[in-house]
Amino acid sequence: MADLKQHSLTLSAVLSLVLSACGGGGGGGDNNTSNTTTSEPDMVIMNRIDDATGFMVAFNGGTASHVDNANGVELNPATGIQIHNGMVYTVGSLYSDDVVKYSLNGNVFTKEGEFSTGEGARAGSLIFVNDNKAYAVTYHSSDLLIFDPQTMTVTGAIDLSEYALGEGDTNPNATGGVIRDGKLYLGLAQIDTLQTFRCQAGASLIIIDVATDVVDKHIQDDRACFSGTLEPNAGIIMDELGDIYVNNYGSYGYYPGLQAGYLRIRNGADEFDPDYYFSITDLQLPEVPGETVSYSYRDVYAGDGIIYSNLFVPGLTSNPPDYANDKNYMAYKIDLYNQTVTAIDVPATAGWSASSVIYQEKVMYGRSTDDGAGMFMHNPSDGTMAGDQTPSITTEGSPVWMVNL
Repeated sequence: MADLKQHSLTLSAVLSLVLSACGGGGGGGDNNTSNTTTSEPDMVIMNRIDDATGFMVAFNGGTASHVDNANGVELNPATGIQIHNGMVYTVGSLYSDDVVKYSLNGNVFTKEGEFSTGEGARAGSLIFVNDNKAYAVTYHSSDLLIFDPQTMTVTGAIDLSEYALGEGDTNPNATGGVIRDGKLYLGLAQIDTLQTFRCQAGASLIIIDVATDVVDKHIQDDRACFSGTLEPNAGIIMDELGDIYVNNYGSYGYYPGLQAGYLRIRNGADEFDPDYYFSITDLQLPEVPGETVSYSYRDVYAGDGIIYSNLFVPGLTSNPPDYANDKNYMAYKIDLYNQTVTAIDVPATAGWSASSVIYQEKVMYGRSTDDGAGMFMHNPSDGTMAGDQTPSITTEGSPVWMVNL
């Protein structure tokens, strides 16, 4: 684990786990089969070329063996991607205040509308209520914005400043959430600053009535902290039983004593379940250097309580950390019901290229590895991986975000 006395945890360093990196590449354009086929696209990814250059590209995951950037939209590679009703939405994250909506005709994107979250507010995630209402979560502002996805106009805001728990703090740092029975369960990171990222309280979540936009309740739990994270797919999921699982990131493992792990809110309840806590910080894993991990990152829910994710391994991290090039995120299957984790035979990756999706009953992992960049396909039914530690689909650049259309 990094020594904070030697290595200051700056905003740019932390977000480099997700949003940037030096070195990248992989894939290349020499493969004869690309995404420029007649197959209808069913996926969108962000290919990162360098710190400032990325391409949002649509392709068919079942037919492509290589994804080039033809017909892609050039954006900062930190730009997050979400899908709603066949439309593609981007959030600017660290580098932009813009939320943009695109339509797709084949693999060609057309901008349909956009709005700004306000200077320096920085949208990290979108939560869709219906065709005419959604929330834009802003991590550098205490306002939860309400907007119309059809017209892409801001229609209101909910002031969350009273739910900030730090002394003198007015921003609870909303992350992401899910809607259950007409209520939005919205995670709060409760960090001190965007330079240090130290959470100031335990797990924290508010419950909002989506019909009235009134906060019904603020709930807390001292067993973990930093609820959700500051990007799309922010670590809060709901299973088939209606139970909500909240991934707490423990300030990314940089502060001894802060716990990362999963808490649960039972269906029909409005408090954290006192009988459930699945600690990631306390896991002992002999297969990883140092036998410990810090937190679970970029969950994708597969059903029946199973999550496919990445565990951050301090023992694979340079000193000082090289956030751009360290391959310190290992793929794992996480069983929320039985509170177990199982390593997946997929190469380790840098954090900024650690997305995954469920694709045709398989798990597709985006990876930037020492042996190539692209998508690696894991088959949960027999535990095998196509390609023998090489990508099933190579990319022109390295994949940062991956979403199903």
